[in-house]
Amino acid sequence: MGKSTAKDLVEVLKERNSDGKYDRIIERASLNGYHDHKFTKVLGHPEYGECVCPKVQLVQDLSNFPELADVANEVMNGIYDEPADAEDVEEMRSWLMADNAPDQMFIEMGMKVPTREERIKASIDKKQSN
Repeated sequence: MGKSTAKDLVEVLKERNSDGKYDRIIERASLNGYHDHKFTKVLGHPEYGECVCPKVQLVQDLSNFPELADVANEVMNGIYDEPADAEDVEEMRSWLMADNAPDQMFIEMGMKVPTREERIKASIDKKQSN
């Protein structure tokens, strides 16, 4: 199971942050600004949603500090890949339905296969949002 950027990474950075130079990364991490699913939903920080991949952004931010190369390598190696919670799974499920993904994809991801009615609703919702 992956470690959390909002908890585990914050602890690591706080331990090394004797002069406060990692404060911005710590703040963003503690607010889920580097979380694979929650990064676009941080109130007061719409800029967190501007990156395409929050872990790539985290590695870029860490790369400004050569002494944190070991932490950046851990991020690149998936150490800080948080597991999806129920809200994240439901969001992924809705994306798959909107994209009309085959039933097998839901099964392989351990998700409930959508009913015909759910697929119809997702299709209508997608059309209305475009």
